[in-house]
Amino acid sequence: MKQCLVLLSACLLLVNSYSQEQVTITSDSLQLYGTLLHPENAKTLVVLVSGSGNTDRDGNSLMGQTKLENNSLKMVAEQLYQNDFASLRYDKRGVGKSINLSVNENELRFESYVKDLVAWIEYLSPKYEEIVLAGHSQGALVAILAAQRAQVDKIITLAGLSNSAYQTLKEQLSNQPKFVSDQALPILEEINQGKKVDSIPPYLMSVFRPDIQEYLISFLQYDPKEEIKKLNIPVLIIQGTTDIQINVKDSKQLAESYNKAKLVIINEMNHILKKAVADRNKNFETYNDPELALHPELMGAIMTFIKR
Repeated sequence: MKQCLVLLSACLLLVNSYSQEQVTITSDSLQLYGTLLHPENAKTLVVLVSGSGNTDRDGNSLMGQTKLENNSLKMVAEQLYQNDFASLRYDKRGVGKSINLSVNENELRFESYVKDLVAWIEYLSPKYEEIVLAGHSQGALVAILAAQRAQVDKIITLAGLSNSAYQTLKEQLSNQPKFVSDQALPILEEINQGKKVDSIPPYLMSVFRPDIQEYLISFLQYDPKEEIKKLNIPVLIIQGTTDIQINVKDSKQLAESYNKAKLVIINEMNHILKKAVADRNKNFETYNDPELALHPELMGAIMTFIKR
């Protein structure tokens, strides 16, 4: 394998009628853990790539010490299984079961996530006739970059980053209370220019703490509209109208930048792929409702694209 040692540790389970294989690879001397759902005779594998921060293989994340459980990616995987498609979902390095004491925030770069996804693709691709990457939120950009380095057949972006990371973060920070944005935006400008900032207000440490500034510098350089142009495979861009983190306008611009992209806009679907109203507080309540089903139009769009 290229630049990585890949090992398999698997046990076959039957959970809720899904044949699950717990798999482990080693990338950069770090163990990464994932769940493989494999229907009998499946020829297509969909690799699900989770979003930013402490988001695990199931789409659940930590906000401080609070776990927000929505199970969105787990639900996608299970519905793929019901339609005879295999899926892998995995914990990124430093997240979920892939937490490793040797992972140092100072050494983490955005490219680390890309390298890990390439390692998963290289291990699993000999077992399947078709590989589809489905990246959620920030994971969409990880998928686009990985597809430039490994052989895959299609990409699906689910509420994916459509604008540059710099512009996206700038918009999100601009929507914060004025006292926050007044402090945050100058810091963002410095980091975007490749400069580290020592003095960070306590309420901005989760975004700009010194240990992750090198990671941010590596992340902010990428613009999905430019990176997608480097591909030569079909891409499906799925975006919801009540997404409070990524807007429809940016998704349209991403689709317009690549002639092999198809855009599907789903009415009243939010960032975690559930049906939700535009009201910010009610929308956010869905982030911690693991029983709430996926938006009813989501999987139809995914299936149509994979099967075509």
